[in-house]
Amino acid sequence: MDIRPIALIITAAAQTCLLVYAQLINAIRESDKDVVAFFAFGNSDGTEITNVHVFPDAPTLERHMAVIREKMGLLPGELTSVLELMEPLGVQVYGAPGGQAAAMDQGMKDDGVPFTGKERYLGGFCLADLRT
Repeated sequence: MDIRPIALIITAAAQTCLLVYAQLINAIRESDKDVVAFFAFGNSDGTEITNVHVFPDAPTLERHMAVIREKMGLLPGELTSVLELMEPLGVQVYGAPGGQAAAMDQGMKDDGVPFTGKERYLGGFCLADLRT
């Protein structure tokens, strides 16, 4: 099996992001069961939040995009609502997302959000892989 995981690390201003994140967690927990990890971490003064999202492969990320589009009303072509809610400060992408995720990334890049990361997957494992 050719698994190519994708990890997204998104840092944002924490203004209203925490409220949206709670809604997003509930939507994903109910409808997006194949996501490997979906975590949020905040700095000590509560001004920034960093989200770590890990997907086992590109199809899972595409399903995830469909869930956030359906449950949260977030569309890749219309990022105004996303940027109002979470003011992205930077994004790290590990792996090579395509489709809707790439479209959303491009929208943020076009708005000047800094992107870094590595697209070439070299190998590794996830303990969740051992359960299948």
